[in-house]
Amino acid sequence: MPIDQMTILEKRVHQILEMMKRLKQDNTFLEQKVRTISQQLAKRERDTLRWNHDRVRLRSRVKRILSEMETGPVRRSPAETTEARPRKRGET
Repeated sequence: MPIDQMTILEKRVHQILEMMKRLKQDNTFLEQKVRTISQQLAKRERDTLRWNHDRVRLRSRVKRILSEMETGPVRRSPAETTEARPRKRGET
């Protein structure tokens, strides 16, 4: 093999090695980015589940309040009224 061809082959091998080095660095960077985005997505999914749960609870409370507004407040039994009333000093 003539010297020129050997030199060309050697340059090409060095170029390929440099390209592989850059690709490994890019791959490492992209793997980290994927991990970060996956963590962010998982957090958003948890937040969404919590918000949906809160929305269902709030909707239920609003329906109850609207129902009470239409029919009047639900009457409490005397026992519930006594428990709900703050006690005065000296009462047992």
